[in-house]
Amino acid sequence: MSESAIRCSMKPRNSSVQYFLCGAICLCALLTTSVLGQENNSANATAPPKKSLTPEERHERSLAKQAKENEAKRTRLQTFGVIPEDDQSPLAQAYRKAMQDFRVSTSEFAEIHSRMQYRLDKNVDDSQRYRWLEKLSSNYSKLVAFRNAASDLVLSDPARYETVALMLRDMLITEVPADRSDHWARGARAVLCCEQLITDDVLLHAGYAGFIEADWDLATTAWAKLAERGKLPEVEQQMLKTIPEMQAHWEQELERRKEDEGKNNPRVEFLTSKGAIEIELFEDDAPESVASFIYLVENGYYNRKLFYLVRRHFITQTGCEKGDGKGTAGYTIRFEGDAPTFRRHFRGSLAIPLGIDADTQDVNPKSGGAQFYIAFSPLPIFDGKHTVFGRVVKNIEFLGLLKEVNLTDEEQRKDPHLHPDRIISAKVLRKRDHDYRPTPLMGKLPN
Repeated sequence: MSESAIRCSMKPRNSSVQYFLCGAICLCALLTTSVLGQENNSANATAPPKKSLTPEERHERSLAKQAKENEAKRTRLQTFGVIPEDDQSPLAQAYRKAMQDFRVSTSEFAEIHSRMQYRLDKNVDDSQRYRWLEKLSSNYSKLVAFRNAASDLVLSDPARYETVALMLRDMLITEVPADRSDHWARGARAVLCCEQLITDDVLLHAGYAGFIEADWDLATTAWAKLAERGKLPEVEQQMLKTIPEMQAHWEQELERRKEDEGKNNPRVEFLTSKGAIEIELFEDDAPESVASFIYLVENGYYNRKLFYLVRRHFITQTGCEKGDGKGTAGYTIRFEGDAPTFRRHFRGSLAIPLGIDADTQDVNPKSGGAQFYIAFSPLPIFDGKHTVFGRVVKNIEFLGLLKEVNLTDEEQRKDPHLHPDRIISAKVLRKRDHDYRPTPLMGKLPN
């Protein structure tokens, strides 16, 4: 993927840790907001046109509508995700415990989060930062546990636990579009068991949950059904066509990962403004790329670097000296995406983008350097065209917290309120017993 090819314009989202907090307390939000107003349609169908009403009648009609909405909210509060108290089955007890654990964890996270002013900054005390990160990770784990307990309950008896399925449905269509799609396959399957809850949005996002988690059967089932309705978007149509090939590639990747377990692959940790992620590096498959990456990490190059491009279900890119997509570390390295053992793009893969030759307007294989991107989903169209040199192995869910931005857009760079996410610091956790020093194709090493 050339750098210019991925500098696409997009509408930024107000995505931040505050947004994650809203997602983390999704149950509480869903319990206090109403989506049960659909029954109003039949009543409104026979109501007289608004233009024919007197001011008094319009006011009375407005009050009646508000009363009905309030009643729907009360009904939702009493029934949404709630199961009978006399249900003491093992799954029901596990569900109640997971719900309580999640609520307690969310309360603790909200308390410490309020002290962090909704983002990590360089002036935050390290002890506060690490406590915040610990609570963030713990809260996410409790959310996943709660979601899985709800899914198990629904899968055991979809008709009996329809209100729990309704809760899962609303969580699905809230979290997956925001790229908080990790560990969602089981929940998506539970929602699909309830025919009355299956909407176009459910099918679209259940398909994404499957595609991103390599649950190819789930992705195929959901998207094929949406295609039968004539509602599957063009991009997802193309993704659906790639699934048979992707399935074969995934099986190969799993074998490669088993081989990696027996290797002493280097590992790096990035402390970002949305949490710490751990990265495994494929030294045997992309030795020059890994040498450059570790060299730059050890020299502090990636500290404070912005995630200047974040696009949902696509990539995030960083490592730019200028923060606008045009900066480099002063040298380029050899392209390794054509090696016999090249690795493919899956969620969490790290790869080096290539630039465009100004004279030929073709991708320049000698242009890779310090910038890298992390794939948010499998990207088969880039396999073999960009060097994949590692993958996220810990806290991959934090990718879904990064604020969606495009700082290659000058107007966004001028926005003083944007506050893009960044790498706070980077460190090597382990490496092999030799020097890591790349051989530049052009330019020279910074130190």
